[in-house]
Amino acid sequence: MSLFDRFQWIPIISLPHRHDRRKSMTRQLAGLGLGGDPRVAFFDAIRPSSEGAFDKIGTHGAFLSHLNVLREAARRKVWVLVLEDDCVFRPEVADYAFPDRCDIFYGGWEVLGDANDPHTADLIGAHCMGFSPRAAKVAVEYLSSLLESSDPVVPEDVARDERYRADIRPPVDGAYVWLRKVHPELTTVFADLSYQRPSRTDIGAHKWFDRTPLVRDLAGMARRLRRSRSAKPRNG
Repeated sequence: MSLFDRFQWIPIISLPHRHDRRKSMTRQLAGLGLGGDPRVAFFDAIRPSSEGAFDKIGTHGAFLSHLNVLREAARRKVWVLVLEDDCVFRPEVADYAFPDRCDIFYGGWEVLGDANDPHTADLIGAHCMGFSPRAAKVAVEYLSSLLESSDPVVPEDVARDERYRADIRPPVDGAYVWLRKVHPELTTVFADLSYQRPSRTDIGAHKWFDRTPLVRDLAGMARRLRRSRSAKPRNG
């Protein structure tokens, strides 16, 4: 079974006014055989009026946008592939065989820090995320608890970290990492099939490394490197 054959709903989170990104995504998906596919639909990103329990309004909006998509997927009990409008697929996606056992699927990510294993590392990126019906239900419950509870369940390593602030909720990519740590019964599969365009998103807030001058420059270099890698044939 191919990647896209596995999913019954493929929503693309996008701000309504970003016609440029919507056109680009439409062209890209058409090239992958998904032109006019009824499973594919744009999902208007949420732009809240305040940052709420998050560090930025955009971070809050991205979190709510993903949560609302997952709520709908859980309600419909479907496999969902959540895309953001800056997702770019690598050529390998056409030949990818989706595994038989999977609850959460990462179609692209960046590792934060020195760790190399995505199963144990903190990850940046939620631009291509897949969920089984079971995982969508669990994700809705967990992400909702982060919004609604004053004392939500967090991973043990997070709770022990002196930098942890109970009054600030993580961005959605961080919340997915927490979800996997709190619910190890969910099987996660990683496949490096996509990357984000090397520009800062306007769906979510700028990541922490985009707000620090020196690290921001290094982050930009990393984005350009990933873009150059995507243009080259890859083996394995």
